[in-house]
Amino acid sequence: MDKKDADNRIQPIDIDRGFIVNTDLERRILRKCDFKLLPPLMVLLIVTYIDRTNIANAKIEGMTTELNMKHNDYNISLWILNIPYICLALPSNMLMKTGFARPAIYLSGLMFCWSLCTIGLGLTRSYKGVLVCRFLMGCFEAGFIPGCAYLIGRYYKRRDFTVRYALFFSAIGLAGAFGGLLAYAIGHMKGVGGFSSWRWIFLIEGFMTVVATGIGIFCIPDYPENSIFLEADEKGYLLDMLRIDAGPSRPDHYNPLVMKECLFDPKIWLAMLCYFAADTSASSIVSFQPTILKGLGYSSAQAQVHTIPVYLVALVLSLITSYCSGKLRNRYGFLVLGSVLGIAGWKIELAVPIRWIGARYFGLFAITACAYIQMPILVVWLSNNMGGNAKAAFATGFMIGLGNYGNLISSNVFITEQTPRFQTGFGAGLAVTVVGLASSTIMEIVMFVKNRRRAAGKEDRKLDAAHEILGDLGDDHPDFRYFL
Repeated sequence: MDKKDADNRIQPIDIDRGFIVNTDLERRILRKCDFKLLPPLMVLLIVTYIDRTNIANAKIEGMTTELNMKHNDYNISLWILNIPYICLALPSNMLMKTGFARPAIYLSGLMFCWSLCTIGLGLTRSYKGVLVCRFLMGCFEAGFIPGCAYLIGRYYKRRDFTVRYALFFSAIGLAGAFGGLLAYAIGHMKGVGGFSSWRWIFLIEGFMTVVATGIGIFCIPDYPENSIFLEADEKGYLLDMLRIDAGPSRPDHYNPLVMKECLFDPKIWLAMLCYFAADTSASSIVSFQPTILKGLGYSSAQAQVHTIPVYLVALVLSLITSYCSGKLRNRYGFLVLGSVLGIAGWKIELAVPIRWIGARYFGLFAITACAYIQMPILVVWLSNNMGGNAKAAFATGFMIGLGNYGNLISSNVFITEQTPRFQTGFGAGLAVTVVGLASSTIMEIVMFVKNRRRAAGKEDRKLDAAHEILGDLGDDHPDFRYFL
């Protein structure tokens, strides 16, 4: 082998040459990133999920009756949002990766557009108006959560990303609890200004979203290389640290080889199935929990209030498990824990009689905990095991986008005529949770085997490839190691 070939093999691997670890500087950078990045994104996520859940609150406040919605019209109004949501999440993330606009402008712009749709839901006079507003909401909401996940991942090392994304995702639990409380309060506004209480739910929460848009524009930072809240030495250290943590091959662009690695990576497809299962649980709770509780004998007001503890417990469990996952550097074990809780919850809802209200209520806690434990860990697990920003952006958008097929399942299997038993809905939830458990198990085995093969040098033949090919291999590089 001549000297040029030897350099081709060494350069992609020896990326930490001259880098000196500075623990104090690293700690200071992390504190700054935590303070500047997470709070505004969490505020926006709270508002986002209030907008996603408010239709469930509006339903039991009389929306379906006033708009003369019959049979499965409500179910259709749920799944129509998810058609553009599924189709546009990945293109949105890839567009965001290209630097089409600053993250603050891009994410806040999406939020402003769907805030108008939320207000439109409060003003519509027909079922067709509901469908139009919900479809447009899906178009604009599609890129928000994948975009936030991508932005957070650009600031943190793989081990630090776990807790930070969990903190960000915990805002969903706060949104669920606060949304129920807010809907309970707004429920007393019936007749104010000539509007029904369900209309005020959409109007007030839509205007809240408009206000949140301003927070996003002024508070969401740019990507690390363009950030202004870091000093020059801090920015340089952060970028070097992230390059080293990313591994020996970290493509930051799309070309045929990178796209092939994205499209034919089994980890991305398996993670999507796992997310699909978790999202089925989450969307079932978001869209039908008030209806399920009302079917157990609670009044509309009581049902709104009883959603609050369910979300708060799920929030606490999500934070605890994500923190432990990061500390122990283990993702799979906590995904199994979530699946066990979910399977138990679905089985309770299927088998326990309606008169056992306490047990059925506990089942909702278990199902919600399953989703809230798994979803942040899945995003982190997949992002941790992608080589390079280009593949991470693709993988996150792909998993969250196609994983939202879970919304299509939940919105079609909770059949109105089956109230309050919902046998089809609970049975489908159980089956999909088992599929998620199987998918995460296969993914764990695949990465474990690859790590063993690479440690034994069985993939070193790839090191003989040309420099430009080695640089685009990403996590397929022989020196890359997966987090399990």
